[in-house]
Formats: sequence, structure tokens, C-alpha cells
Amino acid sequence: MEALAEYLKVFSEQNRLAVLEALRDGPLNVSAVVDKTGLSQALVSKHLKLLTIAGVVLRRPEGNLVFYDVSDDRVFDLLDRADTLLTATLRQQLDALVAAL
Repeated sequence: MEALAEYLKVFSEQNRLAVLEALRDGPLNVSAVVDKTGLSQALVSKHLKLLTIAGVVLRRPEGNLVFYDVSDDRVFDLLDRADTLLTATLRQQLDALVAAL
């Protein structure tokens, strides 16, 4: 459980989720991630480093550039399922609030 909790922490930061979403369509270099997310280069680099250390993202040097890619596309399944669960939970809460009025 401890290892799982640590792994899930990687996904608990909004900017890291934005970086991952930018990588959904395939490998990108830092500049392309900056363009897609609107985050600063320093922030993108920081989050790519953390995602790489966690094993969620792979780093591939190519000439003068470094490309980053998600190590396993099932990460997006996890994020999509979490989003679906969140939406359902919020809908239930809203329905309960409306019913209480």
C-alpha cells in the first residue's frame, strides 16, 4: 500500500497532469510541452524530471534535443478512469444537495 500511495502522489499535482496530457499524443521535447501547456520551461522541466524519476515518463535524447514520452499508455487509462469517477462522485453530491433543498 505504501508503494501505491507514493506512486499515486505523482498524479496529485495539477501541472504534472497537464504535462502528461500534453504527452498523450506522443513524444515531445520540453519546448513543445511548454507550448501545449502554457507552463514555464523551468516548471515543465521540473515536472518532467519528477515524472521520469517515478518511471512514468521516459527520456530519449535525439541529437541536441531530448524527447519525453509516457512509459506505458495505461497511465492515460488510469487518469481517464479517475476523471470518470470524479465526475460521477460530483454528480452524486450535486444530486444529493438538490434533493435536500
